[in-house]
Amino acid sequence: METQGDWDGVALERDQLRTALATQPAIEQAKSMLMLIRGWSADHAFAALTEISQHTNVKLHDVATVIVAAGSRKEPNLADDAVVQAFLREARHLVLGRPLG
Repeated sequence: METQGDWDGVALERDQLRTALATQPAIEQAKSMLMLIRGWSADHAFAALTEISQHTNVKLHDVATVIVAAGSRKEPNLADDAVVQAFLREARHLVLGRPLG
């Protein structure tokens, strides 16, 4: 017999999958940009994104959004400019080896 806890677990998993599907395109675009600009493999580009995310304490999706915006010379669609600036400093210093924008 199914319990409320079972349904709560299913709802949580559904919500997590929806979030993953919504954020995946930005992450893939950022990964592709790093692969193109830096000549990295997909695994190396993803590792760079996660490293930046962990060092800046910024969600991976937000890191990807900033990279895509910087690469396309657009403003990132993030509410907190301090997060964007912290990310850009960390990315320049840790991973990319050159300014993003």
